Amino acid sequence: MAPWIVRRTLSSDFQRTLRRLKPDKHRTQLKPRAESELEFIGTTTHRPAKLLYDTTVYIDILQDRFPQTGDVMLRAAEGWHSPVTEAELAASCGLLDPTHWRTPEIIEQVAAVIERRPVYRTIAPDLQIWREAGILSGILARVQEYGKDQRRRVLNDALLFATARKYECAVLTRDVVDFDFLEQLDPSGRVLFYKAGAHP
Repeated sequence: MAPWIVRRTLSSDFQRTLRRLKPDKHRTQLKPRAESELEFIGTTTHRPAKLLYDTTVYIDILQDRFPQTGDVMLRAAEGWHSPVTEAELAASCGLLDPTHWRTPEIIEQVAAVIERRPVYRTIAPDLQIWREAGILSGILARVQEYGKDQRRRVLNDALLFATARKYECAVLTRDVVDFDFLEQLDPSGRVLFYKAGAHP
């Protein structure tokens, strides 16, 4: 046996996480819930005190597509950030076509968004969060029969979801499908959805 492999009892942190998330209990494909079963800005009566922003929030604010009805909630709640979303935003700078005339402007806007995010309002995933996200994304990839690209995407979403759960935030996102499924797998997490639309 390799020296780094140590037998652990069923009381270990990882085993406790497995018992809570119960991957063996999830064997059938999840189905999207109706919008009436989800919390959306503009229809929910619950106002979370802390929000952890998904990457969609930054993108929609940059593109002036974040709903005006959500502006009040953004100002009223504590806004929190994740290195996961910073990495996704940074990746867009590498993915953009360097020959396109708008690329320098977009990169400058993305850089400004990243640099304005306060470090004291940034939550980095710890070992516990990585474990939970790994289990959740694995369950989701299995039951939904996701391919490799989808697995990578949903791991990032699971990291945000598990981070928000641990720090008592609600994830703010317009990604209804993945976060609906994550909330079904772990109802102790909370997600607040919104619909994007151009401002008048």
